[in-house]
Amino acid sequence: MHVLKSKSYWLSLSLMLSLAVMGMFYDILNSPDRGYVVLNSPIDQMLPFIPAMSIPYLGWYPFVFGVLAYLCAKDRLMYYRVLLSMNICVWICYLIYFNFQTMVPRPELTAAGPGSAMISWLYSQDRPFNCFPSIHALHSYLVMRAVLSVSNIRRYIKVLVSAGAALIIISTLLIKQHVIYDALGAIVLGECIFTIITGLALHRRRRKESKWTEGIS
Repeated sequence: MHVLKSKSYWLSLSLMLSLAVMGMFYDILNSPDRGYVVLNSPIDQMLPFIPAMSIPYLGWYPFVFGVLAYLCAKDRLMYYRVLLSMNICVWICYLIYFNFQTMVPRPELTAAGPGSAMISWLYSQDRPFNCFPSIHALHSYLVMRAVLSVSNIRRYIKVLVSAGAALIIISTLLIKQHVIYDALGAIVLGECIFTIITGLALHRRRRKESKWTEGIS
């Protein structure tokens, strides 16, 4: 595609570095020093622990950035909107982590099998704090929401992105990295911010169109 070779595309794509910069603050807050609460629910107690689900959980990275790159090529304005929404939401998450730290109790890793080594490595890299809302669920939901909002994206792509997002969100629960409140909180936060950003963008466009119409009348 010609758009993939254009300088403007790559410049726009470089804005995704903002998410990497934001991620640098994650480890600073990922600590029990400020105290924490546990948000387990009866549903979380019933959900099984499936180490193999660490595979889609770690697939979050290529999934989110891949969908963003696709959106950047397909609908640049929607790409800007969702990227802005993601950055705003992460700042809100960090404020919540600082003032309301939560922790997810992790199961003891004893059995060997598919995903066991991977989940062991994952647990060693990420402490069980910074949980509510889940940034994994947040970003997965937002890129799905953006894709579903673009009319000229084919239906099968929307289905694939929705399935990928749902699988990642479910994986956060089945590897006991998050609880259901973390996922629900992320979805509610993402929907609110995305709706506000989209509404403001549409309002601004209508005002410009109104001024242009008045100017030629």
